[in-house]
Amino acid sequence: MTRRWLAIVVAVVFPCLLLGTVTFFGRDAKPAVVPTFAAAGVPSMPFVPHQGFITSNWFCPGVPVGGDGLGGSVTIANTGDAPLNGHVTVFTDAVGAGTVDSAFEVPARGTKDIDLAQLQPTGTYVSAMVEIIGGGGFVEQQAQHPAGNAVSPCSNSTSSQWYFADGYTLNDSTEDIIVTNPFPDDAIVDFGFGKADSSPTSQRLLGVPVPAQSILVVDNKFLPKDETLLAVSITATRGRVVAARAQHFLGERGGYTLGLGAPAGSTDWTFADGDNPGGNYFERYSIYNPGDQDVVVLPSFYGLGDTAFTEADSITVQAHRVASLSISDIPDLPSVRHGALFTSETGAPIVVERAITRQASDDSFSTTVVRGVEHYFASVDSGYFRWSMAIGTDLAVDNVLVVLNLSFTETTVAVKALGPGGEVDVPGLEAVTIAPNGIVTIAIPDEAAALGHPLIVVGNQPIVVERLLPRGGDLRGRSGSMALPG
Repeated sequence: MTRRWLAIVVAVVFPCLLLGTVTFFGRDAKPAVVPTFAAAGVPSMPFVPHQGFITSNWFCPGVPVGGDGLGGSVTIANTGDAPLNGHVTVFTDAVGAGTVDSAFEVPARGTKDIDLAQLQPTGTYVSAMVEIIGGGGFVEQQAQHPAGNAVSPCSNSTSSQWYFADGYTLNDSTEDIIVTNPFPDDAIVDFGFGKADSSPTSQRLLGVPVPAQSILVVDNKFLPKDETLLAVSITATRGRVVAARAQHFLGERGGYTLGLGAPAGSTDWTFADGDNPGGNYFERYSIYNPGDQDVVVLPSFYGLGDTAFTEADSITVQAHRVASLSISDIPDLPSVRHGALFTSETGAPIVVERAITRQASDDSFSTTVVRGVEHYFASVDSGYFRWSMAIGTDLAVDNVLVVLNLSFTETTVAVKALGPGGEVDVPGLEAVTIAPNGIVTIAIPDEAAALGHPLIVVGNQPIVVERLLPRGGDLRGRSGSMALPG
């Protein structure tokens, strides 16, 4: 039974248990109606909802503005046979600038791109809340930066907790924590930090107000300096917020990333992408323990044959600290593409992010940071064998998709593109075979039906899908991001 179904059962059964009585009715008596109340589940990674909603809301993490080469947009994908209508509200960190609202319509089986910087050019960051009347559709954003573009899903909900595991402030690299309060009341947040050997606090970052319908940006002036491994936690003591992190890497790392934090910890985190080619390639997993008790974490690796590679030693992560594992620390790991699973053996929730640095050219590197997938999203019970991407690739390049088969049996996946005719199979990708616990990388061919269109990957067994998109412009290298389950 998954957490989501467990929450529904509790919501239905628990009110009856509270009454503690049993009432018998005669044949003609009308039974008393016991009111039941549904509660929102624990915040999770973004997903594509399929239930009926009066309105669905998406909270986009934010894009940089106010400089050359900076900007970004949100993309709304509509897989339905009727147009979607709604409006977008844009927030900024500029004091007194207020919000900007704009209505939109997404055509049936189409997309709508909304330029956030054009709607609100004021400030250093702008973020968005997308409200879709009648529900349906899914939303992602793309941030534009001279060091490379970064794609991120938008969140289904706000949260009172947010976590980031893989911070990096070495070699003049910059890091911005972007906190959006989309509601009409002020929020108050506390920041905490986790290092490998300590969990420092800053009095300046306790009880920080986030004004109503605005953005708070915490930059390098307030973050620990020259850190190669820095975890961040955000706790809203009043209200609920959305939190993202932007990183511009310099020195040993390179490039730009921007994405949502984790709104909750999980006992399992899964990654589809990973490699071990040697040379100028660096792959690091950062494991953050935001709880009060130490945790023991077991790393496992997939894609190495019929069974997962599980010979990596368990890692103990102290309370409120962060630990790291580089693939160079695992001498027996084969030099092949691999996926990974990190499991909390003690049952306490953790947060895991992966940073991959690849050589982009003779003198430059490209680093991308991706948070894993909570494992239950890819379990048999959940039925998430479908992964969606509102933002696909405009270029026919290799290895756009990385798909991990989590089952112990061979499986096939179909790659589809969303266009005027609905979801159409991409030629040659109607049935891609993946070995048990195996991985495939998939190129998107130069087909008009696929390039520049949303992509959907459908499997008949549990899978996890990541995408590697070109960084934009003349930049070499790739920007990694997770697809949306559902």
